[in-house]
Amino acid sequence: MKLYSTLDRSVVDILPLKEGEMSIYSCGPTVYSRMHIGNIRAYVNWDVLHRALIYLGFEVKRVMNITDVGHMSSQDDFGSDFGDDKMDRQAEKEGIQPIDIANKYIDSVLDDFRALNILSPIGSIIPADLTFKNVEKYGWARATSYVDEMIQIIKKIEENGYTYETEQALYFDVTKLPDYTIFTGQKLEEKSIASREEVEVDTQKKNPADFVLWMKRVGKYKDHIMNWSSPWGEGFPGWHIECSAMGTAILGENFDIHTGGIDHVPVHHTNERAQNIGAFGHPVVKYWVHNEWLLNTDEGKLSKSKGGASSLPEILDQGFDPLDVRYLFLSINYRTRIQYSEQALQGARNARLGLNSKVLSLGTEKGSVVQAYKSRFVEYLESNLNMSAILALINELLRSSEKKADILATILDLDNVLGLNLVNLSADETSKQYILGTDSEIDRLIEERVSAKKSKDYKRADEIREELLNHGYQVVDTGDGLQLFKK
Repeated sequence: MKLYSTLDRSVVDILPLKEGEMSIYSCGPTVYSRMHIGNIRAYVNWDVLHRALIYLGFEVKRVMNITDVGHMSSQDDFGSDFGDDKMDRQAEKEGIQPIDIANKYIDSVLDDFRALNILSPIGSIIPADLTFKNVEKYGWARATSYVDEMIQIIKKIEENGYTYETEQALYFDVTKLPDYTIFTGQKLEEKSIASREEVEVDTQKKNPADFVLWMKRVGKYKDHIMNWSSPWGEGFPGWHIECSAMGTAILGENFDIHTGGIDHVPVHHTNERAQNIGAFGHPVVKYWVHNEWLLNTDEGKLSKSKGGASSLPEILDQGFDPLDVRYLFLSINYRTRIQYSEQALQGARNARLGLNSKVLSLGTEKGSVVQAYKSRFVEYLESNLNMSAILALINELLRSSEKKADILATILDLDNVLGLNLVNLSADETSKQYILGTDSEIDRLIEERVSAKKSKDYKRADEIREELLNHGYQVVDTGDGLQLFKK
């Protein structure tokens, strides 16, 4: 398996620490609100990686954190130790306790993951009755369940001489780690400029880039609801220490892959790596692998604050299926930025329905997997998850002279990685597909649109698409012609 290693700045061979096994830590959600489409991209990308490793025969041990305390709001790319706690802020807004906010939005994450056909961290389908009460049985790790482990790892960092204490917090002194900025290649003074305002909040802070390991329950946080006793006083952990503690507590002092969004690189993962070295004397993660941003129409990172970052329920209200979202994100390599729009999602929907229609036409008899195509599929998977090549391979297979039963068996085998539920959706989409001769007006519009396309009258073709949409039918243009599906 080859993947892009952020530290190596290149695609490298992923050589597991233990032959036949792969350990993965995935940065998970901060559960103060519903996930938005930008968050979802990462979880689809790393679900495909998870499925691919299982398909390739690895025994995968994976954990995903749930941040339910300590994540501060920030207005810049360098993070903020002294922002508002997102959990507290949302709790005040909704008039309930922070832990209830966490529980509420953990359940919403589970709902979204189920809809998107994302496996649990232990590699299973997420049960319909799974709630916040027992997520840790399925490989999620809640930060509030690992505070003792956080305190112990902070003690190690302190004993090894990487910390200093002020009246407000215990800090990691970044000047003690010579290669602290290895991820970004910045000089420390360049990184420090953007976080200089932090020094104004805590005048005892030595360096602007130093970050909090433990925040004391004083000053603006004297009434912080979620707090624990510690050697440094009552308070709560910094955001970055959570992942270091949970990752090493579950996976050990050395594990293979750490996944996350590219936005985690300059602060969160830089600080996490520093903590790991501070505690254990060596890097813990062998390969850091990051997915790129989802962009808005202005080419900036998609976020709620800038608008357009819809939640999954909002997208479904627009008439899309969760698997349209999954198709969009799995069809483009995790290293490529995606400009998100309703038009892009519509294109993914058309492609998915077209693929599903072709699978449906193969019938229900399953034969044997065509090994030549399986071998190429494995080759593309191992080549940095080359999804565009995989989708092209599937279309090639569908046009091939192989037996229909064998084509079906092969595609369903490949779908173990794609996770598009092609076999299950076939029956579902059958009930939605329009059959010619059912309605004379719809038949007339179909015929007229086919003629308009042939004569390259695309304006009229688009008008008819809208008319059919008003009748409740979604147009899908496939290589086999126009097809309609009920919305």
